[in-house]
Amino acid sequence: MKGKNKIIAFIKNNLINFSRNNPLDFLYTYHPIWVLVAALIAFIYAFILYRKDQLLEEVRSWVKWMLAAFRFVAVFVIAILLLGIIIENFTERKEKPLLFLVNDNSASVLLSKDSTYYQTEYIDNLSKFSTQMEAEFEVINYDFSTNISPGFTANYSGKSTDISAIFNGIYDQYTNRNIGGIVLASDGIYNTGANPLYAIARKSFLPIFTIALGDTSLVKDVRIDRVNHNEIAFLGNQFPVEVSISESLCKSENIAVTIYDGNTVVKQERISFTGDEDQVKIQFIMTANRIGFRKFRAEVSAVENEYSTKNNSANFYIEVIDGRQKILIATQAPHPDVGALRFVIDNNKNYEVDVKKIDKVDDLSPYDLVIVHNYDDKSAALNKYIENGEGPVLFILGAQSNMKALERLKVGYTGSSTDLEEVGFAHNPNYKEILVSPASIQLFSSAPPLQAPFGNYKFSDAMEVLSYQRVGNISLDKPLIYFSQKQDSRFGVIMGEGIWRWRLYDQMKNKSTIIFSDFFGKIITYLAVKENKDPFKIHLKNEYTENEAVVVKAELYNKSFDLVNEPEVSFQFSNEEGDEFESFFVKTANAYQLDLGRLKQGVYSWSASTVFQEQRYSKKGTFLVREIKIEYLNTVANHRILKTIASNSGGEFFFPNEIEKLQNNIDKRDDMVTVVYQEKEFDDLIDYKWLFALIVLLLSVEWFIRKFNGAY
Repeated sequence: MKGKNKIIAFIKNNLINFSRNNPLDFLYTYHPIWVLVAALIAFIYAFILYRKDQLLEEVRSWVKWMLAAFRFVAVFVIAILLLGIIIENFTERKEKPLLFLVNDNSASVLLSKDSTYYQTEYIDNLSKFSTQMEAEFEVINYDFSTNISPGFTANYSGKSTDISAIFNGIYDQYTNRNIGGIVLASDGIYNTGANPLYAIARKSFLPIFTIALGDTSLVKDVRIDRVNHNEIAFLGNQFPVEVSISESLCKSENIAVTIYDGNTVVKQERISFTGDEDQVKIQFIMTANRIGFRKFRAEVSAVENEYSTKNNSANFYIEVIDGRQKILIATQAPHPDVGALRFVIDNNKNYEVDVKKIDKVDDLSPYDLVIVHNYDDKSAALNKYIENGEGPVLFILGAQSNMKALERLKVGYTGSSTDLEEVGFAHNPNYKEILVSPASIQLFSSAPPLQAPFGNYKFSDAMEVLSYQRVGNISLDKPLIYFSQKQDSRFGVIMGEGIWRWRLYDQMKNKSTIIFSDFFGKIITYLAVKENKDPFKIHLKNEYTENEAVVVKAELYNKSFDLVNEPEVSFQFSNEEGDEFESFFVKTANAYQLDLGRLKQGVYSWSASTVFQEQRYSKKGTFLVREIKIEYLNTVANHRILKTIASNSGGEFFFPNEIEKLQNNIDKRDDMVTVVYQEKEFDDLIDYKWLFALIVLLLSVEWFIRKFNGAY
């Protein structure tokens, strides 16, 4: 046993430990003792073969020993290959530290007396600095405003500034790399995104060097901070517009505040400033006199020697519509459910609501949806409206509902009862017409129960069930909320009253009623919307911003209402100046899509058309691109936050004329170094082709010498 242990120790010491002092190591599939066994087998085989080979009796002994050695090595190598030995190679890889140079490309940088310098000499110096640092660093250059983009463009066209996006983008993309540091050149003004101090806290050990652009001194300037207004107004109605104005160093100056419709003055007021940093709000009352998107411009007159007039005007847009969809809530008596639903409807700009007692309902033609709470048959007009399916209806049934009378109107059930039971909400996951959020399902599943009619009710198979009734933890096969169709109109039924408790429960759980409003808002929209069966549909938003790409989608259906995209679809649009543009949709899997890119602010008219199966289809409309002018609202650089970023991260703060000093500071640091990684590579010994060549060579030479000496 001691002899065996000595053999094993010898093999490990002379094969394994030896290899660890070299750039490779051996990994064994079987125990290393088999290497000795392989050598022993090869030795015995060669010894037996050549010890008494009569054909080689006259050959010199050193030739026999050479042939035996050839056979021993060949057999030994073959045996070693059969053992499946793996070679582990160790290699070193050096990774330079990453140095990010990030330059503020937003419009606010040029709102200073050094604007020409930032576009010429400064950007040249920054590019030169980038080149010089490449000897010791892997340098990556970025521009940033709202987002970050590679390289330096120095056109300073960014419409907004998000400094936190820089750090979050770098940390996310290069999380496992050797980040040495970040050089941030900015005026410190950020107007979108989070506070950058929160972003750098993710990797507070990475030094950030800041270069302070812009000017921190107050300048003489008058600016429009914002214009507050309604998004929509109704034709013929008046609407308020509030213009918020601020100034610096303009004490005793008089200015005019004017509202323009195109080039026409609509309203005007004059104000005088009493201090050096005043803020004033001016209110105007205007009239909506034309349907569609209306572009207005608020403008303040310039003062003498004003620093910048780019922030003296602001465009704003009002959508003037002819009217909202009207909803009627018909009820037997006042009830908290009615108040809860009215709250939801009143907070939707697309709807207006009337509440009437059922016996007072006569003319239903003005309404796009009727909600009936605790139905009774006291209105002949309502009965006829329901029976003939003249329009969409939502029924909420409870203690005072005349279930027998409603059964005769055929709304999806048969049976009647005056009894009530408490039932909960159990969502039907197979219902896909209304997408119910997980938060809504969770809330209503634990909410107080509704008071539902109890009896031997049977329900139609044609209904679509959104949720079932639940008693305790048991879900029944009776629907709680369901929908169906009568003539060309949808109707919905909620088999229970007390939804006001759901609203209070939402308030208690979430400190708001957003989930309740969203859920019932979707039900109201689903019933009130007029179904569009047009085979040609165009999808685009009513509003975009200058920073947002305008993406348009189109759908075309055949007579079986299957999506097709065989014909070409053209899209034409024009701006307010009358410039016209034409594009063609790109075909997707079974529809169409068109990316118009970012457009300048303004109102655009569009039309789309195609020809399919010898019939021409067309659509037209308008959309709005809103102006973004927040970069011009602040003319004073914020160097304080740049100093804080540098201090909190262990970096340094510099001015643009100190780039050489910045370079020296970085060169002297010992925490921004090249990292050496040791990597392993694994190769099977059998993959080395030269071993195969060695075996063939040894056996071939051995065979040749044996044949030459008369053996075989």
